[in-house]
Amino acid sequence: MGRAKRGWYSQFRGSNHLISRITSGDFLLQREEKEYFTRLMFKFADGYFVNIHAYTVMSNHFHILTTVNRAEVEQATEEELIIRYKKMYGKNAEYPLGSYKTNGELIPDNDGGIERLRYRLGSTSKFIQELKQTFSKWYNKKYNRKGYLWNDRFKMIIMEKGEPELICSAYIDLNAVRAGIVKKPEDYRWCSIGLRVRNPRKADLFLKTIIITKEKTITTVDKKTGWLKQSIKSQSEELSFPVYRAFLYNSGCEEVKGKAYIHPDIYQEAMKLNGKLNIGDKLKYRFRNLSEGIAAGSYKFIESIQIEHERKFIKPRKVISENKDDDCKLYSTRNLKPI
Repeated sequence: MGRAKRGWYSQFRGSNHLISRITSGDFLLQREEKEYFTRLMFKFADGYFVNIHAYTVMSNHFHILTTVNRAEVEQATEEELIIRYKKMYGKNAEYPLGSYKTNGELIPDNDGGIERLRYRLGSTSKFIQELKQTFSKWYNKKYNRKGYLWNDRFKMIIMEKGEPELICSAYIDLNAVRAGIVKKPEDYRWCSIGLRVRNPRKADLFLKTIIITKEKTITTVDKKTGWLKQSIKSQSEELSFPVYRAFLYNSGCEEVKGKAYIHPDIYQEAMKLNGKLNIGDKLKYRFRNLSEGIAAGSYKFIESIQIEHERKFIKPRKVISENKDDDCKLYSTRNLKPI
């Protein structure tokens, strides 16, 4: 029996819940592997016309909730398509100009491969295949390993727009809680809620908020008859972070047989602020992010550390002071591996 064709599922139809597991269920993905997989995922999502709504990278599998910007990819110019391709593979990379025979002979497309490239960059299937294959090559090279890394083909479930997407997103962000790895969903680094709390700016760049449609009943008076008329008006809006976090905690506090859940005390604490982070949480996640750099101290101190270790200079992230020359305030670098 042939495999079903996968590809053009757009934001107008809903989202794609993508799932893939390590072969034999082995727990091969540790901190470094999860970090690399996440960076790779965002890199390809930036090249493909793909929005990521939620994700989690576990030790033996991953989940990604995505949509394809079909309208954007269909209207994209040739120049934009080529720019996106080179953004992923380098300025000298050449995109396929046609198809190839079994003997390697090129059969050129009449348009020079542009529509082939358009289809590729607008395909969820191509996006996830390339993500998995690129990661597999990196992993096998790193550990001098041969053979398949992922267990067969990825699984894809089409989620209807709105509430089904919200439920799926919560399920993805609760993976680490259900596995008993963390007590709070945002405490897990390699998931979308963790990124939203730890680094909101980066989350705004790489994560697309789920759109929820609300229906409102409007009552009016018929001028001729004087009778009341009711109509339903639909209104779409982005789901705010506090509303999503409250929904996440409501879902996570439900007991599931054989799975861990959010403790009632932690749930009540989150609900007191209607899903918002309290000052303690804000400081905790701020300084957790701070500790992921290579140094903390004054602007001049961090600059000297980067020069001393021959690191590419990256402007320190301010934590307290905005004055570059103020040696008494605290700064931190980020996006650098520890020394």
